[in-house]
Amino acid sequence: MDPTARTPPGENEPQPAAASRPESRKASFWRYFFLGQTTLDEMAVYHHNNLFYWWPVWFFGFVMAGITYFGDMRMAIVPPGTHASPQRALVGDKLDEHIKRDVLVLLEGASLPKGLTEDGDLAPMQPTYFMARSRGWGSLFMVILLIIIIITNVRLQGLWSFLVLIVLIMVSLLATAAGWWEAIFARLGHLAIYINLGGYLLLSFVLLVFWLINFFIFDRQTYMVFTPGQVRLRLEIGDGEIVYDTTGIVVHKRRGDLFRHWILGFGSGDLVIRPVGVANPIEMTNVMRVAKVVKRVESMVKERMVVTQSPNP
Repeated sequence: MDPTARTPPGENEPQPAAASRPESRKASFWRYFFLGQTTLDEMAVYHHNNLFYWWPVWFFGFVMAGITYFGDMRMAIVPPGTHASPQRALVGDKLDEHIKRDVLVLLEGASLPKGLTEDGDLAPMQPTYFMARSRGWGSLFMVILLIIIIITNVRLQGLWSFLVLIVLIMVSLLATAAGWWEAIFARLGHLAIYINLGGYLLLSFVLLVFWLINFFIFDRQTYMVFTPGQVRLRLEIGDGEIVYDTTGIVVHKRRGDLFRHWILGFGSGDLVIRPVGVANPIEMTNVMRVAKVVKRVESMVKERMVVTQSPNP
């Protein structure tokens, strides 16, 4: 071989080592707590049961409690036959002092219910319980509660939800044209639903506690973790983990219930995953922001974790 011969460009020159995939950075505690991420390149998907859609009950319960408290009105418990009398003349502490007050007048022989005082003596019960002035607040809260019960237990998928909405609009327009609303509200005007401050707070607080426990603990027992090229189904605590390859996997969303998914769920829906070789699809119900989840999952399943090593010298 002629030592004076020129070497072709690029030959015998050191080649750069193939870039390896950088190690995944660990997620912060708060990302793990709220999003379930252990590393920044993975995404955890949780499903929720129907208690997730009960947030309007405890939310509006606290709103009604605030209205009742700041309204600063009290509830008096009186026997039947009691009537309110305006501006009755009363004798003050001094015999020659006459004052006028609105009073509650009991029937002859009737008495106010009695209760124990701090000293342990029986005395007429004082009006100390907070109660809203208007009966409309209690009626509105009951309407919200009944609507949530119906929506979360009667599933209207696809066109059925839109059909029900159209029927409700048509009935409302028909009632307006026929003048039925006046008669309906006149009948409902005799309905009086009052809930005191303790009723609102007890129901809202207990429901909120169970909602939070269910959202952050029970709903996170079974979830899916998506990483580039791999899907892991994590079962209940101590029950193991199932790993699926993303080759040929199909992911799509079902969001046909107008009332649950759009109105109460703010864009939630059901996530359906069909791995290759699995007879029955995996369904994650009531997934929050399901459209965004599907878009990100579709981009992640297309990736492959390829780690290349440079040749040994």
